[in-house]
Amino acid sequence: MRAILDRGLTALARLALRGFYRDLQVVGREHLQQDRPMLVVANHFNALLDAVLVMYALRGLPRFVAKAALWRSRGARPLLWLAGMVPVERSQDGGDTGRNRTTFDACARVLAQGGTVGLFPEGGLAATPALGQVRSGAARIALSARAAGAEELLIVPIGLVYEDKLALRSRALVRIGAPIELDRHLTGAGRGTESDHDRLTVRRLTSEIDHRLRELAPVYGDEIEAGVLGRAADITLRDPHRSPIQEVRLSEREALARRLASLPGECTQPVIDRLARYELRRSVIGLRDVEVVSERSTRQAVRLLAVTVLRLLVVAPFALVGAAINAIPYWAVHWTGRFVQDPALAASARLLAGVAFFPSAWLVAAWLAPWDTWWARVSVVVVAPALGLLAVDALERSVEVARAWHGWLTRMERHRELDGLREERRELIELISATIHEAA
Repeated sequence: MRAILDRGLTALARLALRGFYRDLQVVGREHLQQDRPMLVVANHFNALLDAVLVMYALRGLPRFVAKAALWRSRGARPLLWLAGMVPVERSQDGGDTGRNRTTFDACARVLAQGGTVGLFPEGGLAATPALGQVRSGAARIALSARAAGAEELLIVPIGLVYEDKLALRSRALVRIGAPIELDRHLTGAGRGTESDHDRLTVRRLTSEIDHRLRELAPVYGDEIEAGVLGRAADITLRDPHRSPIQEVRLSEREALARRLASLPGECTQPVIDRLARYELRRSVIGLRDVEVVSERSTRQAVRLLAVTVLRLLVVAPFALVGAAINAIPYWAVHWTGRFVQDPALAASARLLAGVAFFPSAWLVAAWLAPWDTWWARVSVVVVAPALGLLAVDALERSVEVARAWHGWLTRMERHRELDGLREERRELIELISATIHEAA
């Protein structure tokens, strides 16, 4: 039963994420080794979304360790049981941390059987998009599992990056780092015996986990800094030969934005000032950056429009059906986030609302279907999510092509100002490159 629940929840989570994000990128999956016990540690910025993204990256449901305070809500208990979560007491919640021995033993049993345990070692949600203090729980669980017989245990660090934590149809990035091989780490530290769980061993292992996670997690002072430096990276990396619909990959953008964030403030401030001037001038003219840099000819622009319109005409009947079935739950999910006051929980509330509303809409559509056979009604439930995703994709493509066409027309009208704007953009990129080079 546990295995069936895990597979079902994993499939549901993957489907929900496909609707929640327009692009999900996972980097470093080669570091995962399913034939060995794994303790997965990740940064914690976005409540439930963090756990679901870890599931997506692992392609399976680990046993997550969660704060015991969640079990105080009767409504949450069935969901926590379904997910197989393990409670841990925290002193900041007024819990008795002496009870955590049971939690450690439960995790040790899972790992000793070759399973996977997931943990957010900061012990709570981070207030800023930067890794907080890593606590010793992960190290203690790993050492307990080794003592319980977990052979060749890996501690796998994962960095979670969000382009926008709150927005629907945004982008997310999962960065899986090289694992810590526990046996090798302890041998290298001169702590190779299984019985040696002293404070120094825990402290050293916690420090190594902290170091690995900081190489992967975002490093920004606040959401504003993350957005500004991400924008600077976007402009620097954008290829003028790409289609206007193509975006800079989030992994590439994050790598450059991290480098900028690591520089002293006196180095990045000129970049921010120059970026602000360029963005203001660009917005006054009425062009997006992708249109400023685009080298597409009139013929290519017309061809893009024609090809996209033809594709949309082909999928339009299916997209309209998908929109009719999924429109009400989509707007219900959208407004759910508006009513949640805590920004850290808004995205999680939307995800839970989606898991509740969308399947309900598919079942209603199957019940209202004119075909009075069980296989036809089941087919409606199976096809409805695919049609919904098709509708969303068609809408997004329509909007993007309309923007690209509008941008092309604006470029024709404001061509006299375009050369000056491109020169300012070129100077911005040169400044960014020079800043990084000088700091290296």
